[in-house]
Amino acid sequence: MNPAAVHLMSTAELLVWSAAVGAIGLVVLLSLVDAIFSRTGPALQTLAYLSGFWLFVALLSGLVAAIWPAMKPLTPTAQVLIGPLCAAMGSYGCGQWLSAHKRDRLMKVSLQTLTLASLMGGPLCLLLPPPWRLPVSAVLSVLNMAVALWLSVRAAQLGDRLAWGLALGCLLSLPLQIGLYSLALESSRPSVLVQVGVAMAGLVSVLVTAVVLWQRNRHTQRLNEAHLSRRDPITQLHSSTVMVQKIIHAQNRRTRTRRDGALMAVLMFEPERLLTQVGQVGLNDIYIQVAHRMQRHTGVVNPAGRYYDRCFVVLIETLHSPRWIRTLGLRVASSLRRPMEVTSLAGERITVTIDIAVGIVHMSAAGKDVDQLLHEVQRVAEAARGMRSRAALLDPETRQAVPVESADLADSWGAMREQRAAAGKSRKSSRKNIMAKPGQTAVNPLERRP
Repeated sequence: MNPAAVHLMSTAELLVWSAAVGAIGLVVLLSLVDAIFSRTGPALQTLAYLSGFWLFVALLSGLVAAIWPAMKPLTPTAQVLIGPLCAAMGSYGCGQWLSAHKRDRLMKVSLQTLTLASLMGGPLCLLLPPPWRLPVSAVLSVLNMAVALWLSVRAAQLGDRLAWGLALGCLLSLPLQIGLYSLALESSRPSVLVQVGVAMAGLVSVLVTAVVLWQRNRHTQRLNEAHLSRRDPITQLHSSTVMVQKIIHAQNRRTRTRRDGALMAVLMFEPERLLTQVGQVGLNDIYIQVAHRMQRHTGVVNPAGRYYDRCFVVLIETLHSPRWIRTLGLRVASSLRRPMEVTSLAGERITVTIDIAVGIVHMSAAGKDVDQLLHEVQRVAEAARGMRSRAALLDPETRQAVPVESADLADSWGAMREQRAAAGKSRKSSRKNIMAKPGQTAVNPLERRP
């Protein structure tokens, strides 16, 4: 490459590439506005790639050196580095955009290899003799785009319709790259008509790519919003639908693995009485504090959800022993009974105490469907309201709520299962004893006699 050629542009060429760079810059500006308003990772990645594309066209066309002569000494080095850098950003973004890690192992390995090769290849090109630097850089960039085109077509054939748009953008980018590297490598520049064709291919390429990336970003954002809709909008706990699904999955796992666990319900009583003091905003703040205090003791690994406005449910599957239920129930009840600071309707910080109770049911002892299990744990929590500790556990034998501090809990889950088995045998023998003797009519012990 002749360094003196970087600024030898005629007036017509200067107009062509100024218009092309300006049009691409407008696309970059729109991408910047989208990134500011959406504030998502994919939008920032799109902005970074389009900005690199804009700089790639400005450097390789010689426009930067022609408009700003002070950049002439740095232009050859920048031209060597910008191509592999844009290629690395493109292959990395393509892998994220196509979900290569979930779609296809060949696609994942290919894009990761291209990204690493481009990142390392750009600086390594500077170690080559000057006549070889830009040609090797050009090979890296064009090869990267060709492979990205092939993988986009492959993704489209696998069912990704938006990948056809990305493939079209890659296809239109190939003549742009070839034309720009030809301009940068040759001392005699092609005709203005050829340069207009190259510039138009680049402009259409960046427009198609930007539109397709914007569509995929909107699709990703909608999926994220759909995921957020599975959360309670106030406390950000799981919604009731999600919690029911998690309980069903837990029961299925328990059937297969005999894993023990428990279901906890936290009930708030008469929250409407606080509305006159703190209003709806303050009441929402109370719900948030309840959720935080509850999860502080149950842990983030145990799924917690808001079953309805004043009922919270926690699926506990990380219990070390049955006796840990007693400790956990007392801790949660004690924490939630402590006063909370909220903002009143007058704008002042006030302290309120909520009427709350905690109910716990062994999932291994429930043997019921989800609706019955949720109804039972709420019934236990309601019964706990009249207890001193405000925490109750369902007795698997009597099916009555008992204070957790008075519950007879075994040292281990194995011992508890043996205890239940022994109790079951005892009940069977009792039923046998009340059966009628041979020759007599059996009497139902629950039937009331006159």
